[in-house]
Amino acid sequence: MRNTPTILLGVGGGVAAYKAADLASALVKQGYPVHVAMTAAATRFIGPMTFAAVTNRQPLTDIFSGETGVDTDSIYPHLYPATQADICILAPATADLIAGVAHGHGHNIVTTSVLSLPSHCRRYYCPSMNVEMWKQGSLQHNINLLTDFGWQRIGPNTGQLACGATGTGRLAEVDEIIAFVNRDIDDGTSLSGRSVLILSGPTAEAIDPVRYISNHSSGRMGLALAETAADMGASVHVISGPVADQYCPCGPHITVTGVKSAEDMLAIAETCFHKHDVVIFAAAVSDYQPAVCNNAKTSKASELTLKLVATPDVAATLCARKKPHQICIGFSLETANGDDAIRTATAKLKKKNLDAIILNGIDSFGAATGTFTAIYNGSENRPVKWGKISKNQCAKHIMREIAERCDRPDSGHENDTGTLPDHIARQ
Repeated sequence: MRNTPTILLGVGGGVAAYKAADLASALVKQGYPVHVAMTAAATRFIGPMTFAAVTNRQPLTDIFSGETGVDTDSIYPHLYPATQADICILAPATADLIAGVAHGHGHNIVTTSVLSLPSHCRRYYCPSMNVEMWKQGSLQHNINLLTDFGWQRIGPNTGQLACGATGTGRLAEVDEIIAFVNRDIDDGTSLSGRSVLILSGPTAEAIDPVRYISNHSSGRMGLALAETAADMGASVHVISGPVADQYCPCGPHITVTGVKSAEDMLAIAETCFHKHDVVIFAAAVSDYQPAVCNNAKTSKASELTLKLVATPDVAATLCARKKPHQICIGFSLETANGDDAIRTATAKLKKKNLDAIILNGIDSFGAATGTFTAIYNGSENRPVKWGKISKNQCAKHIMREIAERCDRPDSGHENDTGTLPDHIARQ
């Protein structure tokens, strides 16, 4: 997002709701357009007029506005401004509000607005509740669901609570929330003037005109990488295997070429590989293809023997001709755990002549989140565990490191230690 992001602030019904007014005011002072949606319970703790005064916009308090205007904002308050939001912050996020969002409920204007958020919208929630509520297994289950859906948690803090108890459950301070969001959306890095090639999605290896071999890749990682790179100013070319429309990137600085098989993907990538500063191999390329593709549909039989042959190694083939200025990043999905997975991914890193490889587990396949570890080319950098994060956050980590590498004056293939930077590890 090159323009100032639009923020939707969802206010839940807790004592800490009064702090949401300070948050809204601080965001406005930083130049963000802020729209506020309040649950009915939130209005019992703080009046809507307060938010109207600090944002210069009337807050939403009901799914049905009751207004007679003909503009879409008046007719569909659960859709607008939600569908135009770049950032959504839930503060305070009560146990009830967390449950509603985690399970896709549309019981109030805040949860229905959340259901209307666009895919690119960054999502944050700031829990606030009694310490015993925070400990409940059902609440923690809902927290895990939000992580799976790409929400990032800010807080809660530990200390004296409004109810008199002491423990975890305090709403994060306003400056903490703003610092987290600002750091996440803009850390000063840029890919302006850079060209990025992203290989994304699965491949489909035909058995006959009807059947094929493929995998569960959704293309979400490629989508996140493409949108993040474009947001940072790069021109982006995506070569994508067959994915659902919602996972196909689009935008004025993104070009998409659709392919089906591993051979198709390699053929297209070979024509443009040398034109790009950065190449990211995020596609789940099938390892095998049928030795023979039948011209007609194969008749059903009680048994079918299928001879498979290896597909071309797209990353290794392309990176064998990598130029000194090019940065190439790969992915390695492993079912093994711990050191075994790291050893396997490291071997792939060296074999394919990559600058870094992102190790991820089976939990990331087709999901909005994953457990990621970055492994860099060079003996001095140890694997950096990013843990379970959203694919959007993973894409930001990758693109920030690439931008930092591109900004260095040497712009060569290696830095002083022979590795890509590891500033993410120090965050």
